[in-house]
Amino acid sequence: MSGIEQARKTAEGLVYSSGFGNEHSSEAVPGALPHGRNSPQRAPLGLYAEQLSGSAFTEPRADNRRSWLYRIRPSAAHPAFTRADNGG
Repeated sequence: MSGIEQARKTAEGLVYSSGFGNEHSSEAVPGALPHGRNSPQRAPLGLYAEQLSGSAFTEPRADNRRSWLYRIRPSAAHPAFTRADNGG
């Protein structure tokens, strides 16, 4: 087998993540992610859309890093916080 044939065979077995600029997506249920939009008015499957940002709001737009989460319940719908014993 020549080097080109071996490289072609190796490439056929690889699976790549979709995305550009290290922005990727994955979904647990097919159809859970909106396609062609990053901020839909209504998320698919009745999910709640939440954006989590890891950058300061003063960062240039090109440098911002964020994650879109599609949840069954919004994260703000948690029960009231209770004091935890620190064990001391």
